[in-house]
Parts: sequence; C-alpha cells; structure tokens
Amino acid sequence: MMFMKKVQLVYTKHCAYCPPAKALFKELKQKHTFDYEEIDATSEEGQMLTQKFDIMSVPAIIIDNKLAFVGLPPKEKAEAAVKN
Repeated sequence: MMFMKKVQLVYTKHCAYCPPAKALFKELKQKHTFDYEEIDATSEEGQMLTQKFDIMSVPAIIIDNKLAFVGLPPKEKAEAAVKN
C-alpha cells in the first residue's frame, strides 16, 4: 500500500491568492492521488494550525505536517510536492 500525502490548504475568505491556490490543488488532484483538505484560518482547526506553524499569511499549504508553501506556489513546485 502506498502512503498517501496529506495536503492542507489554510485560507481566508478575503484572500486574493486563495482561490487560485485552491484551483491549483484541485487540478493536481485530478492527476495525482493525495488527501486534500481546505481549512478556514478563522475556524478552530485553522487557528490551531496557524499557531502550530506560525502562519502569518495565507494561502499556507501544509504537506505531511510540514509547512510547504506560503502564498501561491508555482505549479511545478506544487506538483513535485504532491507526487508520490
């Protein structure tokens, strides 16, 4: 059995870069298998993640419990990060 990467995208409703970041990971999900979750930074879980990873801006992308990107990542880098 292959280990599935876990991607968590932390966003806010008023963030200009969050919708394209969400679209990017949804597109990557069509090609690659990984667990994907979008978390509002203002939610309880979002607050816990922003504190744990010292997140100061969004979108913040956490992959396998490590802060991988802050801001909209280049597609190639995002794809390399989610590939198994």
